[in-house]
Amino acid sequence: MEQNLNILNLEDSPNDSELIKEILFDAGIECDIIRVENEKDYLWAIENHNIDIILADYTLPLFDGLSALKIALKKCPDVPFVFVTGTLGEEIAVESLKSGATDYVLKDGLLRLVPAVQKALREVEFKIKRKQSENALRESEEKYRELVESISSILYTVDNKGIVTYISPSVQALIGYSSSEIIGRSLFVLIYPEDISYIEKQFKKRLSNSLEPSEYRIVKKSGETIWVTSSSREIIREKKLVGLRGLIVNIDEDKKFKEKLNESLDRLQNANRGIIQAMALTIETRDPYTAGHQRRVACLARAIATEMNLSEQQIEGLNMAGSIHDLGKLSVPADILSKPSRLSEIEYELIKIHPEAGYNILKDIEFPWPVAQIILQHHERMDGSGYPKGLMGEDIIMESRILSVADVVEAISSHRPYRSAQGVDKALEEVADKKGILYDPVVVDACLRVFKEKGFKF
Repeated sequence: MEQNLNILNLEDSPNDSELIKEILFDAGIECDIIRVENEKDYLWAIENHNIDIILADYTLPLFDGLSALKIALKKCPDVPFVFVTGTLGEEIAVESLKSGATDYVLKDGLLRLVPAVQKALREVEFKIKRKQSENALRESEEKYRELVESISSILYTVDNKGIVTYISPSVQALIGYSSSEIIGRSLFVLIYPEDISYIEKQFKKRLSNSLEPSEYRIVKKSGETIWVTSSSREIIREKKLVGLRGLIVNIDEDKKFKEKLNESLDRLQNANRGIIQAMALTIETRDPYTAGHQRRVACLARAIATEMNLSEQQIEGLNMAGSIHDLGKLSVPADILSKPSRLSEIEYELIKIHPEAGYNILKDIEFPWPVAQIILQHHERMDGSGYPKGLMGEDIIMESRILSVADVVEAISSHRPYRSAQGVDKALEEVADKKGILYDPVVVDACLRVFKEKGFKF
């Protein structure tokens, strides 16, 4: 980082605070630590310093970490909050993460401090970059609105052969010809040669009472070509069609701006994909099992969605969500994720917070797809037995219903730290048996077709 990291350290031990600074310094993280011990100083520091991250002890003589967390979530919700404490039982750890803490590190395991701080700062960086992209897009949209409001236009009338009988003086400002230079001439002489055939057909349609607008190019007196749009209505005299009255609007800047806007949108879409890929890579470096699982789940979910004829937008969103659907496991200690035996009840409860943890990381990022919602609901079940909300049936969005089936099929068929792979046949048998109970029957049927008829393989 170019500037020192501003760390607010809620800690009653100066020695422990100094140790934290030394560990971060040794890892190449330059930081300024503001150490406080009570609520008054804590509030003052938040309000008077640009804090980058909060490291807090859980229990202090004059204050407590959980109250500090509540204040931080209210006063500075975007600032990561990490517990660094001597003792923190599993139940309290689960509760703190559910309450909004970014992570926790035990003082007897400070080797985790640097990765925890780096992870928290990466999450903030993702949000900042995304907000910058959104602000840039907002500015582009405002410029677009200003452009549309300031466009110039030309009123004209032509007879039924296309000869100009009237054209407004604004024509000179737009294309360089005076009204007198155009009146009495065919309107077609102004049109770009490659567009004449198209406009002649449109003119005949208009004379036949077909009045849709047209976009085409006209040639200015200077020889420059510009884009315009034209709409017209019939001129009827004594029940006879004698010509057309129309409006020509300059859309050249509009066209160019739209092209630039589309380029900006493409860049924004690529930025979204880049954020997703960066998150997936972050998970992969921490837990290779989860990373490989996510890639395979995303691939299967995409195949199922395609089989179900979902829209391209939905398929893209599902693929993005599938690629990071276990993002929330970043908040779960790595030794639990890789435990080679069955999890304890407390450990399982800790694992179960990962959909909400992933949702909390992503909820403020305005992707063009409901990525956060898909991730939040991917462990819900049709009968309401899932988590975290116990949603049922149609209350679960379709993308999450697809992701849940893909997730289960991949998990059963693949190797896990605590068991060997059970194979695809066993996995398909499981979702087929629970079809309509735990899993959406339409999704399950599509999944079975993908494997048995389309030859899908992980």
